[in-house]
Amino acid sequence: MTKIKRVHLVFLLVFFLNTFLFSNTSELYSNLQYINNKQVLLYKIMNWWNINDKVDELTPCHKIIKYERIGNIEVKYNKISKELTFLFKNSFANLVDIIKECKNCYGPTYLKNIFLNKDYFKHSKMKNIKKELSDLKKIVFKNGKQVEAKKITAMETNILLVLEGNIGGLLLKNNNIALHQAGDFFRSCSEKKKEDFPILFTISNHKTGVILLKSTAIWNKE
Repeated sequence: MTKIKRVHLVFLLVFFLNTFLFSNTSELYSNLQYINNKQVLLYKIMNWWNINDKVDELTPCHKIIKYERIGNIEVKYNKISKELTFLFKNSFANLVDIIKECKNCYGPTYLKNIFLNKDYFKHSKMKNIKKELSDLKKIVFKNGKQVEAKKITAMETNILLVLEGNIGGLLLKNNNIALHQAGDFFRSCSEKKKEDFPILFTISNHKTGVILLKSTAIWNKE
C-alpha cells in the first residue's frame, strides 16, 4: 500500500468516526436520501465508493441524488424590521457539495432564487445562497408582512426541504459527493456538460404540496 493510500484511509476512518459514530442518531436518519428515487443511506454509498475504485454497474456517477428533510425550519418574524426568517435547526445535506471551491475553475458558485410564492411572499425578497446548505443557518426574507408570516408559521412543522442534483464525483478534500465536476476528485466521473448537472433547492409545504420557493445553481469562474 502506498503512502498516499495509507494517508487517505486514515483520513476516511477519522471522517466516518466523526461524522457517524459520534453523531446524533436522529440527525443521521432524519435526512432522507435517494439515488434514482431509491431511498439509501448515503454514507454507505460513500464508504463503498471509497473502497471500490472499479467502474461498473454500481457506480453512482451521474445518477440523480435527492435530499429531503421535514421539520428542520423554525419560522421567526420581526415586526419592526419586517424580516421573516427561516432558522435551520440542524445541518441539511451535509454529505454533498453544491458549490465549487476552486477559484478559477468553472462551476456552480451560488444558488439563485428563481421562484418565490407570492401568496406567501407578496413583497418579500431574499438573497442568493452563497454557501453549502450544510453550513446555512438561516434564510431571511426582507419586507415581509405579518399576515404572510402567520400563514407560514402555521405550516412550520410541515415545511419540507429538498435538494436535487446529479452526482459528479467524490471530492478529495472532504469525501463529500459533488453535484458538479469542479475541483480535485478522489473518485471522478466521466466529464459532462454543466447542463447535465442541474441543482435545484426547493422549500415547500409537505402536507399540501404548495411550493414556497425554488433556487437553482448558477455557474461561473468567479
